[in-house]
Amino acid sequence: MSIDRAANRNDFSTISNAGRAGSGVTKGLIFSGCLVVSFISMTGVASAHVKWFVPCVVSDDPLPVQAVLTTTFFLFLALFLALFYLACAAEQTRFGATVSKFLDHLTEPLRDRVDDLLRAAAAVFFALLWAHGGLILTPELEASSFWLLAIQLLIPLFLGARATLPAAGAGIVLLYVYGAASYGLFHMLDYPVFPGLGVWFALSLSRNAKLLAFRSDFLRWTVALSLLWPAMEKFVYPAWVAPIAIAHPELTLGFDVPTVVTAAGIVEFGLAFALFWTPLVRRLAALALVLVLTAATLDFGKVDGIGHLMIIAILVAVFADRDERPARYRPALAPLVGSMALPATLLLYTGAHTLSYTSLTTPIEPLAGGTALLLLVFLCLRRFAAGPGNTRYESGQDLVRQVPRQVPRRLSLRASIVAATSDAAPEVAVGGVALTAVVLIAFLGLRGHELQVPPSAASAPPRQQHSDMSALAMIRTT
Repeated sequence: MSIDRAANRNDFSTISNAGRAGSGVTKGLIFSGCLVVSFISMTGVASAHVKWFVPCVVSDDPLPVQAVLTTTFFLFLALFLALFYLACAAEQTRFGATVSKFLDHLTEPLRDRVDDLLRAAAAVFFALLWAHGGLILTPELEASSFWLLAIQLLIPLFLGARATLPAAGAGIVLLYVYGAASYGLFHMLDYPVFPGLGVWFALSLSRNAKLLAFRSDFLRWTVALSLLWPAMEKFVYPAWVAPIAIAHPELTLGFDVPTVVTAAGIVEFGLAFALFWTPLVRRLAALALVLVLTAATLDFGKVDGIGHLMIIAILVAVFADRDERPARYRPALAPLVGSMALPATLLLYTGAHTLSYTSLTTPIEPLAGGTALLLLVFLCLRRFAAGPGNTRYESGQDLVRQVPRQVPRRLSLRASIVAATSDAAPEVAVGGVALTAVVLIAFLGLRGHELQVPPSAASAPPRQQHSDMSALAMIRTT
């Protein structure tokens, strides 16, 4: 879902027509901001990845959608949609333009160093994985193999030079694929940020402006999905989150556990969904997520801090991003799309779970419903667009401004080879050797060895057929 961009910072002719409404929106935004701060504090209950701290059996049956759609759920959803609308409306006022300019000035030193930031964070992250041993990508993805350790060690080394960045990206994608083969694709849907990071590094050497701009959007989309998809666990697996709320009662602010879990799921979904929206909204959402994830480290320790290191680094890059093209959608479209996106994600989650662990035929209804809602979202975005469909990659904008201004639109393969200078030959050679090393290590490591059942899955209790009852029982005991 590629959604659009900020109002033109220099064009106040349209904004000035908002006059009195602008001041009202600004007051409403300030008031709603206070509410957001109070609800963000609740998300500390769920900001730590639940599977890292609580024994979870992913194959358990989730709560039915009917049990999720409670009065509390709709109240918090209505609050989120109202705040979402106010933020989008404020973005198109003078106040929003002023905030955008302030953020542009504040993040200017970081904007040109985004590539260095992501390379450094990824190097530290995979070096820590290698030092720990026995993990694929995250704490609950356990595996012990020499070739995994070799690739985890090579990734930080390859991130040190530009020529070997594609090899580092290939290694990250390879680890993700191995995790999907070991734990199942549904489990790995929690972590699409790693393929996004791999694509970012794989396209780092491209001189194509559209590809470089696409990698920025793709990385932002994947980190948003990595937060949005697990948010559904708070709704359909409340028993997973309840022990965390019980162990950290200060995070509940005196509210009962079911209310806190529902609020945490709504806020987590809302902030993640805002990363798909207009520039100022997604920058503020990225900032809020950085603060929440960083604060959660104080309660959940270094495991949470290391596990979310890459997500925090990418969110900082999103916060530093700047997009100066005019917005295409009216603020009223934001709550309409948001109200359809949440149930669509919920239906797709339950349908994909059933497809992965139960039956190939029964998930047709939730999958069809979720797909239909996503189609409605797409039609609304196309129908109510205020301008022509100009996406970021069509204008060649990227988080890292390293592409020459004049890039030939069409360049044949033969012309590309002829245009390559002698300085590029060593870079291509080194990158090819690095990529070959990653593939060779993976081939030798997997040759003759079949994928084994992960230790956590082997020791897990039998699949529960009525986890909704156990969830409600646990919550009621609190």
